[in-house]
Amino acid sequence: MSFDLPTWVVPYALWSGHRAPANWPASDALPNVRQWLRDMHRTSVIHEEPHGALPTSLAMPHEVAQAQALGWDFADGCVPWAANAAAEKHLSADTSAWAFVTLCNWHVSNGQVNMGDPAHLQIDADTDAQLFEAMQDFFAQDGIALYPCQPGQWLAQSDVFANLPTASLDRVIGRNIDPWLVGGAAPSGTATLLRRLQNEMQMLLYTHVVNANRGLAINSLWWHGAGVLPINTEISTNTKTSAARENPTNLAGSPLLQTLNEAQLVAISDLRKASLQQDWQGWTQAWTLLDQTLFADLLKRVQQGETMRVVLCGEYERHMYETQPASAWSRIQSIAGWQDLWQSNALLQNIAKRFGATALHERLVVLPRSEDM
Repeated sequence: MSFDLPTWVVPYALWSGHRAPANWPASDALPNVRQWLRDMHRTSVIHEEPHGALPTSLAMPHEVAQAQALGWDFADGCVPWAANAAAEKHLSADTSAWAFVTLCNWHVSNGQVNMGDPAHLQIDADTDAQLFEAMQDFFAQDGIALYPCQPGQWLAQSDVFANLPTASLDRVIGRNIDPWLVGGAAPSGTATLLRRLQNEMQMLLYTHVVNANRGLAINSLWWHGAGVLPINTEISTNTKTSAARENPTNLAGSPLLQTLNEAQLVAISDLRKASLQQDWQGWTQAWTLLDQTLFADLLKRVQQGETMRVVLCGEYERHMYETQPASAWSRIQSIAGWQDLWQSNALLQNIAKRFGATALHERLVVLPRSEDM
């Protein structure tokens, strides 16, 4: 079901780590977020039960939320993000299947192979071009056409990517790759072909000149975002995804995707880096910036009577918020002279603490269910 309201999706807004101070944040922190939460109504909390220490889904909660906002209904791991990117670049007008190919670094840690964050590779245009040229013929031999997308990431076109579940790159970063490889523990058919091609490219990268002087080697690639766009999808000609990546807090430059039902979607990526690195301090600093930019704007919109949905996402959960009529407490706060009266009356201050305060650590810090018990 697609969203019928303007929708903001905030990935990594919920801290899912294990080192969050229980009393964070202080009572005077994130004032716009705090007031916005008071003015909004949390309509649903969707939690994914992990399988042991691992999530059970190939997609991240924010990816599911974005797909739903666009009116897309796909099996887990089959949301066609690459096909969407290809359409934005006007590479294809048909229903062919696409996937992202992202160059990455796999490193051995505690006896297992873990996925590093591809952003740390800092692949420049020249390195990207050299590797693209070196690999293109290998892909072509397996019937896969390659197209540049951005340094370190390409678009691959082939029917083999239709109905192919792939794990989101964000799902795998920092984790053992084995459970997330295409085809899983027993690959067959298309997955076998892609695993073989993946291994061949690893051997090519092992001796390639681009790694001669690199501190962090480019030693593998990752398939993700595979699938075919739904037939009734249109891509807005006003989409500005590149500007949003460069400056995601610039609301004027945020991506606006439109489907035939005119659903509106804005995705904010400010919290991603710190969350993937489990950098609690960096994450709280990013939230402070969002409080001053995005949520200051959202709060103003709510107070002006605009309707909206906002989905705050973490590693296992997504929380959906919708606008609601102003609460009694909000109406009291709007009364002329309220601030002077509040400052001089201890009883009113106690009422404010009881009914007006929002425990942000209870809203934004989400421990795994095993820790809740």
